[in-house]
Amino acid sequence: MPFYGADVDQLKALSKTLASGASLLTTRARELDSLIAQGGYWQGQDAKRFSSEWQGHLRPLLERTSRGIEEASKAVLTNADEQSSASTKGGSGSGGSGSGSGGSGSSGSGNSGDSAKPANDPTTKATDPTQPTPQEILEQYQVSDAETTNWPGDWDPLRFVTDQRVVTEKEAELLNGLGPFELNAFKGIHDDAFSVADERFPSEDRNDDQNDAFRHAYWNALMVKEFGADWAEDYATAHEQLPGNPAPREAMDLYNNEVGRNVAIANPDASAEELADLIEEAVNNGDTVVVGPDLLPHPSNQIPADQTGDAGNAEPAPGEDPEFNDESRTTS
Repeated sequence: MPFYGADVDQLKALSKTLASGASLLTTRARELDSLIAQGGYWQGQDAKRFSSEWQGHLRPLLERTSRGIEEASKAVLTNADEQSSASTKGGSGSGGSGSGSGGSGSSGSGNSGDSAKPANDPTTKATDPTQPTPQEILEQYQVSDAETTNWPGDWDPLRFVTDQRVVTEKEAELLNGLGPFELNAFKGIHDDAFSVADERFPSEDRNDDQNDAFRHAYWNALMVKEFGADWAEDYATAHEQLPGNPAPREAMDLYNNEVGRNVAIANPDASAEELADLIEEAVNNGDTVVVGPDLLPHPSNQIPADQTGDAGNAEPAPGEDPEFNDESRTTS
């Protein structure tokens, strides 16, 4: 049977790639701004000419390029939505009629073969056949335990302004690559994620429920906005490598982290408040996951907040070593 139209999943993947590229350009431009503003490493007329050329020509050119890529990303996503709508109206089950991608869960009762199963059955597929089941999320979203260290170090001056805590070695490496202002922004992002989650999804213990789902997704979205998608992914993944993390909680966090990054990548001009609105919508629509009574990650609109499970009762699970984007990545 001939195939007409476009493959929706591939279009959405292309949109995500374009948005990520635009975000990366913006991040690199900000890094160059910081280097040029410091000025201590390069003095003289050549430095002044380059600074003038950067501000007057190169920087605006980079901004226009980034905006163009962002617009292309949005156009591709619009085409994907139109193709999906056309396929649905046409009643066709052909390729290209799917919606969503890994890490951006969708709600639904599943295909006809699952019609007799409850919404929270661990083997039930969502409306999108490419969407993983709760059991698949549990198995796929796991990372290996990592070596830990105390950060800041015992002789680090940061001990005077921040409490020492146990982190993975990769977390410490990434934090040590931040400057003072960036570290302050990082702390603000952490605090905002907790406070906004408490405002929008009040919770007694903040674990395994919609508050938890929103917090992780929003935290990652804010890190993408401040530090770029690569840094945000590296740090959030390294954080989940702390030993002893129960398997359902680790899967839930890694999944929701990805949802938040995807939201920020797809909406590079969104304010923090707009990102919070988008993440809240994702939680209410079931695009994020929470831990169910069966200790598996389920769409967040299928398990009421007062019926979520306690992942602390589950065992840790083995996971794969993550592939970090850049072993020496810093933001400055």
